[in-house]
Amino acid sequence: MLHPFRTVLCALDFSPSTKMTIETARQIAEANKGTVILFHVVPMPMEAMGQPLMVEPITGAEEDARKRLNRIASESLAHSYEIVVVTGDPAASIIVAAQEHAADLIVMATHGRTGLSHFFLGSVAERVVRESSVPVMTVRAPAQKHRVLSQSVVLG
Repeated sequence: MLHPFRTVLCALDFSPSTKMTIETARQIAEANKGTVILFHVVPMPMEAMGQPLMVEPITGAEEDARKRLNRIASESLAHSYEIVVVTGDPAASIIVAAQEHAADLIVMATHGRTGLSHFFLGSVAERVVRESSVPVMTVRAPAQKHRVLSQSVVLG
């Protein structure tokens, strides 16, 4: 039998859906005798009105993420896995990593933002689904309210 999803890139953002996302990737990889790549992107500083903010990436952020992924992996994964952490644009980095690691599948959470929060925060998952050359499985995050603007701004 053909095993189409032997290398599963599991993109994590340390949100409440992390455990569910890893469990989904683990089940797929184990069923196909494959490997899970736990992948995290430390975001680059944001731009304001087209002008880059003069903020250095947080020192040690990649190492902290690696430590968190190692702890999560020791609790959640018993078979073959790799840990990869990079700094950059999350969606672009996920797509590049999938190509570099010859991933057969990307598993990632979607937070289901709509309206203003989607406009301001965008959707990494949406962009990855649109631009990826490999299949993408999205795992819906547990229901939660996303607060982008303070109540006084929203209510006028």
